[in-house]
Amino acid sequence: MTSVFVSHPGLQHSHQLALALHERGLLQAFWSGVPVLSEGDKLPCWLPRSYASKVKSVAIPPSLRRHPLIFQGLLRAGALLPKGFSREDYAHRNFHFYDWWVAQHIAKLKPKVVVAYENSAYHTFRAAKAIGARCILDAPSLHHAAAAQLMEFKQTPYLTEINRRKDEEVSLADLILTCSPLAAESYIQNGVSASKVQAMLLGATLPENIAAWQPHSEPLHFVFAGALSYRKAIDVILQAFSKLNAEGLPYRLSFVGGAGEVGWVEAIGQVPNAFYLGGMSQVPLYQQLAKADCLLLPSRYDSFGMVVAEAMACGTPAIVSTQTGAKSMIEQFPDAGWIVDCDADALYQCVKARIQNREALFSARMAALAASQEFTWQAYRQRVGSFIEEWMS
Repeated sequence: MTSVFVSHPGLQHSHQLALALHERGLLQAFWSGVPVLSEGDKLPCWLPRSYASKVKSVAIPPSLRRHPLIFQGLLRAGALLPKGFSREDYAHRNFHFYDWWVAQHIAKLKPKVVVAYENSAYHTFRAAKAIGARCILDAPSLHHAAAAQLMEFKQTPYLTEINRRKDEEVSLADLILTCSPLAAESYIQNGVSASKVQAMLLGATLPENIAAWQPHSEPLHFVFAGALSYRKAIDVILQAFSKLNAEGLPYRLSFVGGAGEVGWVEAIGQVPNAFYLGGMSQVPLYQQLAKADCLLLPSRYDSFGMVVAEAMACGTPAIVSTQTGAKSMIEQFPDAGWIVDCDADALYQCVKARIQNREALFSARMAALAASQEFTWQAYRQRVGSFIEEWMS
């Protein structure tokens, strides 16, 4: 019974959820603002090579997919905004425009269930309710009130409206999927009934042809991968390793990812044996993760933290914060990593212990590889597909 419609203005993990439904014969249609490919598809010749290399492949036939590129064009036009205009607000307005556009088609599609994503489900859910459809909100982040308690956000003119719509989406949803128990708890603590919140841990693509890691006597190599930002606790990492350096402890520290906020690249350059490697596509990123001895993700908050699953798929254990959803992986596989407070001293103590007992760190690689088998995209699709099918029945 193909009766579920999935919609996302970008992509995130929506194509994996849509594929999970398609594999069970439940997918009516999958619309996203970012195109994907299925076997035999060809990308338009005018698509930039840098963009084409990032397009995901997914076994959903073109007849079930729709990818209006106008929304990507509008997003990129935000780079032309005059100085002083909030690009964050512009991006959210574009998501809301996509949401409104999708809502115009709901009555004609007549799905039984609609899956839409946080901050792009307001109009879609209202249209779905008007025809008696049930609504699933996939919420990739923490509840906005919980996030605001963990970190101060820049106030923008449109922020109040963004949060108002998020609250209305939560109210309209019959089911809310989150990326981790940590994220699920943030909704429950903010008044959402536990009966309509379900944690659904994500997965990662298993790497291919990655060079085998070997035990060594060189300084331990720690790596951070992600956007350089205050939310990701780059300052906490730099403070902890500055203290390690002051004590004369050997290490190598690498940062991979977009520059994010201004000033972090310069700050990295001031810490001895710390290096900024820039952004990387998936294959070289996996190579970098595989060569490292330990991943660092001491975020102030992260609903999941996909890079933890990716690192473990390479056999690389991780140190994560108590406010990172991927800590659930380590809670299930305690030998695969370490959980610390998002605090420079806590991270310093944990890393110091790894340096002083490198054999324990090396042996954690086997546990990390074992954990990764539970957090593949195939495993995610099995979990989410089975749950939604049972929920629908």
